[in-house]
Amino acid sequence: MVDNLRKSIDRAIVLLKSPKEYENYISIKLSPPSGCCCCHCWPETWRLVNKTIAPCGPVEHEGDALIENNGDKYVLESHESGPEIIIYVALATATATLLKSIIDLINTILSGLSNEHRKQPPRIKISKRQIIKGNIDEEKLLEIDIPISKGMQKHIEEKIRQAINKKP
Repeated sequence: MVDNLRKSIDRAIVLLKSPKEYENYISIKLSPPSGCCCCHCWPETWRLVNKTIAPCGPVEHEGDALIENNGDKYVLESHESGPEIIIYVALATATATLLKSIIDLINTILSGLSNEHRKQPPRIKISKRQIIKGNIDEEKLLEIDIPISKGMQKHIEEKIRQAINKKP
């Protein structure tokens, strides 16, 4: 599992042109309990995501894209196991625009899944993953039912903010 996270971070390092300091990266992973999450299995969701991230995308198949917004950057990756957002958080807490961009992207993914007619998952787990002292540290942030309730939206936003700004 560490190797998969390390590979995701390595791809992000190339796109972000950032230092190879694994402990300064956070992964926010969205994953269903089972099933494939690729562009073919979740076509409506990825169409909506690609529209949202334009002109930074598209993300196709098991690809990735560098997302730039007002000087802030992060990477979105498509995996069969679910979308992953890689953030370089070396020196300070995340800016308000970075947090908003990431939260908006997560909301887009969740909204797309709520409307996914082919393979809507019943639940989504949102996890924060980091490599700390060579080992993976995974923290389950939320497990939510699809479609998400209106009341869950604020809770998701707060959990993502806390996860990105929390130092190990």
